[in-house]
Amino acid sequence: MTRKTDNAKKPTAINTDTVDAPASKKSIAKASTADTGADKTLTTTEKPAAKQPIFNIVLEGKSKKLSPKTTFHVFYEVAVSEDDNELYLRLSSNEGGGLHSKEWIKVDSILELLDQQDDRPFKSTVFKSVFKGASANNAAFLAAAIRGEGLGLIGASEKSVFLHVVTGDYADRKAALLALNSPK
Repeated sequence: MTRKTDNAKKPTAINTDTVDAPASKKSIAKASTADTGADKTLTTTEKPAAKQPIFNIVLEGKSKKLSPKTTFHVFYEVAVSEDDNELYLRLSSNEGGGLHSKEWIKVDSILELLDQQDDRPFKSTVFKSVFKGASANNAAFLAAAIRGEGLGLIGASEKSVFLHVVTGDYADRKAALLALNSPK
């Protein structure tokens, strides 16, 4: 037996019958009705969980954080996604504290930003646009990761240790990074 309620804040359907449906497809909760005081079973259908992409890690590395006052590192992973066969990078952890997003970022989106920088110094904040997460450390930790010896796509500017420039061997390092996605 299904009864509709007249109050928008209450459940819209209260089901007292049992329904034969897989547990993953429905959520059951007890709801109390104001008019009878009896417990009723509320049945709702849940969406199935989204398929998580599979990443095959092809490179792991660490880079020193940007501050000259620290000896701590950020750790990163470069992987190929089985879904779209594209290269991705993520910040996997860091030493010394600081929250950051562990989301996978397309390497192509990072390279597009670097291609636009030419020879002029730029701040870490250029990388904010590649993240969905909003941690204040994301951009600087990513800059540190791609500035380290392992990737070496950018280097410190002569003006400030917190400004970056594209390295002189950027084209070679970019090609080496993209080659990680080549079939072996």
